[in-house]
Amino acid sequence: MKKLLIIGGTRFVGRTLIENLILLNKYDITLFNRGVTKSDLPDSIHRIYGDRTKVKDLKLISNQDWDCVIDISGYWAQPLEEQFKLQKGKIGRYIYISTSSHYQFTPDNPHLIKEDEGIVPCNQEERLNLDLKLYYNEKKAECERIIKAQKDLDYIILRPGLIIGKYDHTDRLYYWFHKVKTYKEFLVADQGLNKISYTDVRDLSSIIIDAINIENKFKTYNCSSYEASIFDFISLSQIKLNKKPILHSATAEFLSQHNVSMWSGLPLWLSKDFLLIDNSRLKNEFNIQLKSIEETVEELIDYYSHFKKWSNPNISVEPISREYELELIDKLTK
Repeated sequence: MKKLLIIGGTRFVGRTLIENLILLNKYDITLFNRGVTKSDLPDSIHRIYGDRTKVKDLKLISNQDWDCVIDISGYWAQPLEEQFKLQKGKIGRYIYISTSSHYQFTPDNPHLIKEDEGIVPCNQEERLNLDLKLYYNEKKAECERIIKAQKDLDYIILRPGLIIGKYDHTDRLYYWFHKVKTYKEFLVADQGLNKISYTDVRDLSSIIIDAINIENKFKTYNCSSYEASIFDFISLSQIKLNKKPILHSATAEFLSQHNVSMWSGLPLWLSKDFLLIDNSRLKNEFNIQLKSIEETVEELIDYYSHFKKWSNPNISVEPISREYELELIDKLTK
């Protein structure tokens, strides 16, 4: 059995990945994380508890060889450099889960972004900052540069779009399904038509598992499942839930005038198509049938019905209140 070390939490991507690895029954799995997130994964999985930002904890994973290390939570440059010093010569393959949000692009030039386009720089202040909420894109980009600088390291970097699916704790997409299920009318921005690239977490899990053994031509892969808009998700959920709420569309200018912020005031809203990534390299090299948006919606509606039971969304950056939303709808319809 190949020995796998999975670095990171078991809340969303990690949980889905581990569940799928267990079904294969062909890998010796060890988890390394802080043990903060509770999960119902089998006790038979070996766990090493530690904080990757502390050298003494990194030493806990550096006393043995690993056929493959899967890094789900690589955000910080210095700890990653220290890890590679300690694990030098002990890693068969390193799979790093990066992001596509770190590309340097302009929304005024919409196109499918390829892997060889530039990623953002990272200055010293950003590099040293350990706050997860700050400089996310810069720090992920810097981690990629560190990985690429390692001599004789067999690595694969995966750049997903916005990851969605079962166990997604952000509730950003669930917000819109909950609207369709719960309300007779609600507010959308710019008719909900602007698109971004999404990655179904089941696809990402399959890609990671394929990456353990693939004979790859390239080192970096965009990992999107499809491009979609909020309106696409709303329309499909209306069919699935047999609901037909009234959608009130507001322009970006109207929302800005009324202090409704992009992305947070109305979750996942951006004023233009944003971060559309080209996944052709992935499709050419990986043996995977990517999920369709219809398959994502089908699974999620069932999941929300049985497990979340349509409780209120729990979003860390709170959207506009229902009362304020109704005020804005009233202004739009007068």
